[in-house]
Amino acid sequence: NFLLKTNSEGVIQNVIRLPDAVNAAHFRFGFEGVAEYNGSVYVAFQRPWALLNDGADRVRIGVYNIAAGTWSFLLYPIEPVASPNGGWVGLSDLTSLGGGKFLMVERDNQGGPDARIKRLYSFDVTGVAAGGTVTKTLVRDLLAQGDLTRTGGLAPEKIEGSAVTLDGDVWIVNDNDGVDGNSGETQLTRLGTLDELQDAAPL
Repeated sequence: NFLLKTNSEGVIQNVIRLPDAVNAAHFRFGFEGVAEYNGSVYVAFQRPWALLNDGADRVRIGVYNIAAGTWSFLLYPIEPVASPNGGWVGLSDLTSLGGGKFLMVERDNQGGPDARIKRLYSFDVTGVAAGGTVTKTLVRDLLAQGDLTRTGGLAPEKIEGSAVTLDGDVWIVNDNDGVDGNSGETQLTRLGTLDELQDAAPL
C-alpha cells in the first residue's frame, strides 16, 4: 500500500507508506480509492483488517497530511452481506466533492443475479475526530435504479471507479477482469448530475 508522488513526467519523487503498526496488520484488500482535499490525501481501504480491531462492519479511511507527513484514520460503516451467495461488502472508490464531503462506492463482490449492494453514498468529514466514524447518506442504489443493467446484460460485480466532473456529472466504471468469469464488457456510465441524484435519493 503505497502513495506515490510523481512529477509531471511520471518520475517518482516520494513513496508514502502506512505507519508500521498499521501496515503490520495488513493481510489483503488494501487501498482501493484515493482523493485529495484541503492538503490531505484520503485513501479508502477495501475491507476491514481484522487485526486492527476496528470491527467487522467498519472500514478504515486513511488521511495523510501532506505538509506534516502524518497519518490519521477515520472509520466508515459498511452494509451487512445481503447476497444469497454470501461473499463480502467493501469499498471501491471515493471522490472529493469539496467542503469536506466525499462520494463513496460501496459494493459486494457478487455479480449478475447474486448482486445486492452496488451503491453510492456521501459522507462529510467536517468535525469528525481521528478514530471517529463518519455518517453516510445514500445517494444512489445502482441496482435498484437499473443503472447496471440498462444495456440488457447482467449487473457487473466490480464497480470500481467513480468521478464527478466540473459540471457536476457523476460517472462510474466497472473493472471487467478481462474475461475471467465476466463478459469482458467495460461500462462507463453517466448517472446524471450530483444534484439530480441527491434530489432523487430516498429519504
